[in-house]
Amino acid sequence: MPYFDFNATAPLHPRARDEWLDVATRAWHNPSGLYAEATVAREILAAARERLADIVGCAPERIVFTGGVTAATNALARHLARTVPAGRGVALSAIEHPCVREALQECLPGRTVELPVDRDGVVNTGALARLLEQRDVACVSVMAASNESGVLQPWDEIATLCHARGVAFHTDAAQWCGKLPAAGLGRCDWVTGSGHKFGGPRGVGFLVVPEAERGFHGDRGGPQERGRWAGTENVAGIAAMVAALEARDPEGETTRRARAEARDAAGRRLLAEVPGAWIVGAGSPRLWNTLAVVIPGVTGKKVVAWLGRAGVAASTGSACSAGADSVPRVLAAAGGGPDRAGRAAGGMVRLSAGWETTAAEWQQVIDAVVAAVSGAASPARGPRP
Repeated sequence: MPYFDFNATAPLHPRARDEWLDVATRAWHNPSGLYAEATVAREILAAARERLADIVGCAPERIVFTGGVTAATNALARHLARTVPAGRGVALSAIEHPCVREALQECLPGRTVELPVDRDGVVNTGALARLLEQRDVACVSVMAASNESGVLQPWDEIATLCHARGVAFHTDAAQWCGKLPAAGLGRCDWVTGSGHKFGGPRGVGFLVVPEAERGFHGDRGGPQERGRWAGTENVAGIAAMVAALEARDPEGETTRRARAEARDAAGRRLLAEVPGAWIVGAGSPRLWNTLAVVIPGVTGKKVVAWLGRAGVAASTGSACSAGADSVPRVLAAAGGGPDRAGRAAGGMVRLSAGWETTAAEWQQVIDAVVAAVSGAASPARGPRP
């Protein structure tokens, strides 16, 4: 059976694998070295920076290579804690990924405010505009696309709104990159991305910093990344990440629409065959690969366990929180309030397909979900140890 947990991680893209092997073989040297071989590694690193800058639409000097989104957002939170004056705060959406929410709340205790989202989990830009008028906010953080529901956020509109008021804007683009065109992300002040979400290696990511930002420092130590991120760069991993994004990013709207249609057909069938089920974010644009469904009367963990026995890899939500906290937050918005969210959270199952997933595979996984719901709902049955 096919894999349906691409929002958690994706297999290495063939082009990324080839790039990694090539660079790791011929340019494994420290790019900070002064010898000829180090120069080759340094040139590969510079070229990767320029290639990524072309994709997201920013100057190469704005890109800092990191160990992933979690490392980047924690560094951003520490930077804001150092630089945002007392009395000013940071706003974030109520459905941000734990690596963003927890980092900001830890580094700026009592100085964060959550932005409301509508029933489909989309940030209310009107509420944001009012907040910016009423509160002294230094930075706003809103993800580009939800890792839980796939719902797309109006990040470009939010960036424009923030810039009109002199407020910095950060977007977590971990789920957007590789699934939708990354062009224009450079209009945001801060952008974070993760290679393994779109077929690059794990442990490699990037951070886009503001053009005029001179005081940002991530990990402390050596002067790598123009003094912004200490530690010897993972040149092979970085080159492989960029190669994967180059392979994914150019895909056209027709291809994405066909994938969404396969997802939607699967969703319609699931609703028809599982009484009371509902799709999270069904009323808003979503990533073409994501189907998050709430199934009353059973726990998502039971359904996922049954799917595992059938050879299907799925999840109940964010792997970083095991669905324990972020799922109720999404459902509180999409399901009509915290009471219903609390009752429904345990029954959410997230199916996230890949670029090569077929319509037939979507139908196969629905077969498995329907069987799993039937089995998980029966007290006399359950997955054997």
